[in-house]
Amino acid sequence: MQKQKLSLSEKLAFSFAGMGQNIIYNLVITLIMFYYTDVALIKPEIVATIMFFTRLWDAINDPLMGMLVDKTKTRFGKLRPYLMAVPIPLAIFTILTFAVPDMSPGIKILYAVISYNMWSMTFTITDIPYWGMSVAITENPEERLSLITMVRIFCNIGMAIGILVPPILINSLGGSTVENSAGNARAYLITAMIIGIVGSALFALAGFGTKERVKQSSEEAPKFRIIAQNKPLLILQFSRLMGAFRMVIATAGLYFANKNLADPNQYTILGGILILAMIFSMFFAPKLVHMWGKKMTYINTLILGFISHILLFILGYGNLTVVFGLLFICGISLGINDVVTYSIVGDTVDYLEHKTGKRAEGIVFSLNTFTTILQSALGLAFIGIVLAFVGYQGDVVAQTPLAYAGIFSLLSLFPAISCLLSIIPMLFYKFTKEEHDHILAELHPVK
Repeated sequence: MQKQKLSLSEKLAFSFAGMGQNIIYNLVITLIMFYYTDVALIKPEIVATIMFFTRLWDAINDPLMGMLVDKTKTRFGKLRPYLMAVPIPLAIFTILTFAVPDMSPGIKILYAVISYNMWSMTFTITDIPYWGMSVAITENPEERLSLITMVRIFCNIGMAIGILVPPILINSLGGSTVENSAGNARAYLITAMIIGIVGSALFALAGFGTKERVKQSSEEAPKFRIIAQNKPLLILQFSRLMGAFRMVIATAGLYFANKNLADPNQYTILGGILILAMIFSMFFAPKLVHMWGKKMTYINTLILGFISHILLFILGYGNLTVVFGLLFICGISLGINDVVTYSIVGDTVDYLEHKTGKRAEGIVFSLNTFTTILQSALGLAFIGIVLAFVGYQGDVVAQTPLAYAGIFSLLSLFPAISCLLSIIPMLFYKFTKEEHDHILAELHPVK
């Protein structure tokens, strides 16, 4: 097994690309629900349906994208061509998603379905090759963990920008993230233009600033059905699906700040604390992995997440200092879990190659993207269902007591339950560091 070191410039290029991708992703995932219900004035139950079926369709086509990637053969490799080609379409569809015309309800819904579908599919084309590159850049597991840790830190900086900056831009452009106003449509559109262009420009660095080094061990492209032989990956993805309702707390937090607290500025503080904790915790993730191993680090972060969310639900939000303190702990849980998740996925690429003789970064990471999208679909649809059930009204600031309780549960109770459910599959995860080291030694013997 080779011990090549990645250059700082290549690590930075790949990391800044992740930042750009996450700026765009979190703009859309955080604001799209609120944009549809409170700006475009589409009913929450309809928005929930759009969210679910759009993301479900995108999840279904992820495996197709993964197989396409693994069949690609060019002088640039099988991953880089997509990373070089997709930034411009990503910017265009990000902008169009926030350009719902002020026409009849039927036209609004049709436009939302088409534009959101196009954005979602374009994002898939960015995500699968990007994370496939994280294991194609180097075969050295220590370098991979170092790279992924750095990338996830930059990704969370991108998350911070994508969550915290758009509300500031919207308000400065004459819009509002609290109530419907005459300037909202223009403000959201210009914000999407700024974020879409900047994020896509950064993402272009993934294609133009990196190099594929780990090559396919077999000339024949793998088929998606071989994923059934990757038991560690399947267990991890099932665990992630069980954690779907904790992955949309940024969206729930927007409703919580705007309605329960009636102060959009609190969302900036809330999101900032959460993301700061995530970034801070990532610096310690490699040390925790070294101490506990990846499986137990993953499980322990879920236990920590459950404790913090359930305490938040029990204590309520009468004291914002307590709320922010518990959210900081939630962020620590999310940050460490995030690094470990992507590191495990990379390990399972090696596991599958050792078992089948085929290196399938595209297929493996397409399943990971499938899970991410399905998480989003389930989480956002669930938010829409809860909002509809509790009688949420997007065109007014004041809500009923039931609506306030429902919104707060989306930030506290449901994520706590999701953490517990997510632990169960990982109890059956058996792929150890020793087994991984043995596999790497056989796949890449020292020459």
